Amino acid sequence: MPLSAISSLRSNLARLKRQLIVGNCVFLAVVLLTAALAAKSSYDSHQNRALQTVVGMVQTLSLDVGESLAHIDRTLLSTLRQISRLEARGPLTAKELMDVTEEQRSLVPTMTALRLTHADGLVLTSGEQPGVSLADRDYYLAAKARPDSLVVSDPLKGRVQNVWGLILARARTSADGKFLGVIYGGVTTAALNDLFRSASVGPKGAVALRTIGLKLVVRYSPIESDPYAGVGTSNVSDALRDAVSANPNQGSFRTRTALDGIERVTAYKKLPGYPMLLAVGLATEDFLVPWWSQLWTIGSLALMLEVLVLAFSYIVFRAHQQQNQSGEVIARLAQERGVLLDNDLVGMVKVRDRHSVWHNKAFAQLFGYRPSELDKHPSRMFYLDEESYARVGQGYASLASGSTFRTQLEMARKDGTRIWIDLSGTALEGGESLWLMMDINAIKRSEEQARHLAFHDALTGLPNRYLLAERLDFLLKDAERRQARLAVCYLDLDGFKGVNDQMGHDAGDALLRAAAQRLTACIRANDVVARIGGDEFVVVLNQPGTDEGIEQALGRLIDAFVPAVSLPGGIEARVGVSVGVALYPHHAHTVAELLYLADQAMLAGKRNGKGRWVLHEPA
Repeated sequence: MPLSAISSLRSNLARLKRQLIVGNCVFLAVVLLTAALAAKSSYDSHQNRALQTVVGMVQTLSLDVGESLAHIDRTLLSTLRQISRLEARGPLTAKELMDVTEEQRSLVPTMTALRLTHADGLVLTSGEQPGVSLADRDYYLAAKARPDSLVVSDPLKGRVQNVWGLILARARTSADGKFLGVIYGGVTTAALNDLFRSASVGPKGAVALRTIGLKLVVRYSPIESDPYAGVGTSNVSDALRDAVSANPNQGSFRTRTALDGIERVTAYKKLPGYPMLLAVGLATEDFLVPWWSQLWTIGSLALMLEVLVLAFSYIVFRAHQQQNQSGEVIARLAQERGVLLDNDLVGMVKVRDRHSVWHNKAFAQLFGYRPSELDKHPSRMFYLDEESYARVGQGYASLASGSTFRTQLEMARKDGTRIWIDLSGTALEGGESLWLMMDINAIKRSEEQARHLAFHDALTGLPNRYLLAERLDFLLKDAERRQARLAVCYLDLDGFKGVNDQMGHDAGDALLRAAAQRLTACIRANDVVARIGGDEFVVVLNQPGTDEGIEQALGRLIDAFVPAVSLPGGIEARVGVSVGVALYPHHAHTVAELLYLADQAMLAGKRNGKGRWVLHEPA
């Protein structure tokens, strides 16, 4: 063999070696970049989904906490009005005043105390011994200084009941404005902690209620054994302080919690009308568990692909070295590249004039076809409608200008089912384009599930307060357009607290689920039933018809709770229901007014005897 031929063979072999090295480096870079982009996209998706979840949860819980505080404040005002009416007939004894406060306190399960003080700050008692003095308490001094305002204390330990909690107080004045003392109601840290237990924050998540000054009022976390840990302190992360300083009303951040050192994605919101801040956090390691699994899968696949390419490159090099035939080397390289293109992960299709000229096996599998069924197929068959087909068609203008085109849309499989696809296209020579398609159906379904959790009660599956307000607003607009009536029914279970206290929270949860099922069975398809917190529900009767029709519907609601409720362990419990009703347009025209009037009617019904429905009576 001439030396020149040998030199040429060696030169060809060296050139092939350089090409293989460069090609493997480029392929490795592409694989790593693709894996990194996929991992980053998945990471952002999981983090965004966690953020959406905590934002939805903090919205829902802030409404629940705000309503609990508002319930206590309404009780303070109602008690003051009742005392004023009674004192108009003549002075009341200490015992009579205490009887009034005890009656009102019994109507609010979450309120542990409702008491009065004298003008000098001593707590009113019925005995000869003087009551505890509150004259040095900040909330007493604030109520005295601002007699027309509600005062909410910092977290403190009570002097009558030595437990942590909050105090809501108002001044008690005479008809001529003379200061007579304060009326105050307490809610314990333990009661607020129970309110947060229904929140699905995962194994290491947390819910915290703080004052505007960031003092801890209550904190619930499944891993925290001491419900009073940190109460009254201001030990918070710098991230929370910075976020609240930048936006006092609401925001979100990610950092390690100062109390337990766990990293969480946290959203916070100021309670409307109260100097309180509610924060909900999901632990990073909880919501990133699926992401770590995906990262391991992506890394393993990337490593396998690179190992395969290296192995194929070595085979090609050895074949060229043994056979000295550049044609065979090229053929083998083309064959190995074909194996890579015809993978089971990413669908690929080459298109000319919106008809396929080539596709890989993964593409056919993605849409449920056999490979032979898609030869020269028109692209239109994969689109759900003309709008999405035209939208992707506009992407060809981007390809013609040298840019890439990428979008996410639902497409149609062979059996008619829908599938979410991440679609990206790149222009090729000769008027052709290459399109890559990935199945993102699971990610999209997870996003839909997260939205469902944000707008529905986790325990009963019913619409929560946020979704109720949205639907009721729509029904009011529809009723105004149709000039129709609408009935808002505020329901409270009679006897629920006894079941919850005596049989435990599991029994209480089972009772609430059974109540939700019975209410749902009583209403029509166009009515709405929602749980708004605790044992309180709202039923909206859409276009109920005549007064007789309303009475029949309310009778069904009352009768639904006559049979006993079977609880886990073979236990049976009997509860009733008290219902307050407000009508549109007779009583009010807005969501807030109708809910408030129905709530007041329900409270009036409970005071006059439970297990009945009461229609709001305008003053």
